[in-house]
Amino acid sequence: MRFLPLLLLLAAFAASSDEVQEPEGFWDGPINSDVPKTISGGKVLHVQELTRLLQQTNPVVIDVSNEPKRPLGMASDAPWLPLPQQVIPGSAWLPGVGMADIAPETDALFRRHLSQATGGDLDHAVVIYCHERCWLSWNAAKRAIRYGYRKVYWFPDGIEGWRAAGFSQGVAQPETALARAS
Repeated sequence: MRFLPLLLLLAAFAASSDEVQEPEGFWDGPINSDVPKTISGGKVLHVQELTRLLQQTNPVVIDVSNEPKRPLGMASDAPWLPLPQQVIPGSAWLPGVGMADIAPETDALFRRHLSQATGGDLDHAVVIYCHERCWLSWNAAKRAIRYGYRKVYWFPDGIEGWRAAGFSQGVAQPETALARAS
């Protein structure tokens, strides 16, 4: 009996040590790994909260998933057509903005997109997502917060959570700094 408090303390420590803590800066570790349950300066949304937000306001919704890569080892002359990018309807697709380090052109693209989509209103709701267990959306949401946006919502459930809840999806084309320059 006298060991019960010690066992409870050890169990609490083990449970809390499994939780992923927010890094101070952008995450530069493995992209597809466990993510924190919080985002400082923003709000975490799950499917029910996101559907309410979509019904009540007109948030800017951004998918920050990376573009698909041609499979390694595929013959260079072999045809390859990546699958269409499935998104929450109305989403813009901005690949590359969720990496820890982004090129100045990608940073400018993200800033410009947010400014145009929100009409320059830093209090306009912005929802950022990609895939479940993916740091790209956390980094991009953190970046939007650092740009000064005050209503940034991170949807860590990603398109998989949206799909699992039975909601329809749209298709998006990537908006990249390279495409903008051409």
